Amino acid sequence: MHTVAIRRDVYEANRWVARSMMKALEESQKRTYEDLYETAALKAMLPWLTSHVEQVKREMGEDFWPYGFEKNEETLRTFLRYHFEQGLSKRLLEPEELFAPEALEAFKI
Repeated sequence: MHTVAIRRDVYEANRWVARSMMKALEESQKRTYEDLYETAALKAMLPWLTSHVEQVKREMGEDFWPYGFEKNEETLRTFLRYHFEQGLSKRLLEPEELFAPEALEAFKI
């Protein structure tokens, strides 16, 4: 639902920043999902927040704001096809071309 950009000079000087940004966003999403169930002090001004969240999960699944390339590849591919068909891009781009390679990789040590 959002686009995050890294200035090219920052990225080229610090290639690790793309993966670090992705990890930070993934952690933020995890905390946000958890916060939706905090009933002592609701995080949003919706009196039936928990009920709304449960309804969304029933209709859209547990991960209703999917992060990561693999979970969004088909949507990106469709978007890029429409973009090209409508003359907004000179050629049909591949989804991988939109991301820093480091943002597509995950490592565990």
